[in-house]
Amino acid sequence: MANIQIISREQLEQKVRGEKEELLLQSLQRFPPSYWSGVKVAEGCLYGAFRFHEGQNGEHSVSSAAFLLGEEGLILVAPQGSEGLPWKTASQAVEDGMEAFFESILIRGQQKVEKMERYLIEVEQEIVKGKINRNRNQVIFECKRTLSIWKNDYVQFLNIVEGINGLEQKKKEGEGQILTEESACYFHVYGTKLKRLTEETQFLYEELVHIREALDAALSYEQNRIMKVFTTVTTVFMPLSLIAGWYGMNFAGMPELEWEYGYAFVGVLSVLVILACIWFFKKKKLF
Repeated sequence: MANIQIISREQLEQKVRGEKEELLLQSLQRFPPSYWSGVKVAEGCLYGAFRFHEGQNGEHSVSSAAFLLGEEGLILVAPQGSEGLPWKTASQAVEDGMEAFFESILIRGQQKVEKMERYLIEVEQEIVKGKINRNRNQVIFECKRTLSIWKNDYVQFLNIVEGINGLEQKKKEGEGQILTEESACYFHVYGTKLKRLTEETQFLYEELVHIREALDAALSYEQNRIMKVFTTVTTVFMPLSLIAGWYGMNFAGMPELEWEYGYAFVGVLSVLVILACIWFFKKKKLF
């Protein structure tokens, strides 16, 4: 496996640089804000630069890095003190070579995607079970933002790998290849895996749309259920309001006003009306 060397930009600026290392420094110095990650070819090497979000969920600043790839291996210029970047968490794979380093980045990305997938499944199950939490909208927004950051970073890596594959193929057809056969073959396989990871991230991003629709439907159902209860209670007491209004007129010609059992009659009538309403609503399965 090809070797890999990780240095900081400060170390690159202070050391005595060769022609290829000068290309690395120029890549970083000329890095505009709108730079599209890609790869360029030089004598006996491929070099380029890219941006990557720091932090587990990409909540920190964006850092830039440059790389130089040749037969002797990979030189990666990483920002100083970037603890959240993939080459820091994959540093244990450096001694195993370039392929192990890239594989560790891929595994780390796959683990994050699987963790996010399990979390979204749990959220969806809670919604289906009726455990409605109005703060879920904020959670869904944060997940959407995180997945968008992951997708953009993976697309950058995919652009780099595809650029390496494309330039290596052209170089091989013309003046001869730069990478070893083993490394060139690995980058083709790695590009396929990285494309699959990007598609999985996009799938989760689209899945959030369905979860958001399910949450809106659950909230609407809960609101309709509450309104149904209030409507039922109001409907039950409407006849009682009619009875109270009817006998509250106190007309002299009303026989119940002077009847000994008038009060008891109105009470029994009210209970019968309530029971009749409850029986009717249960028969119609309204509650």
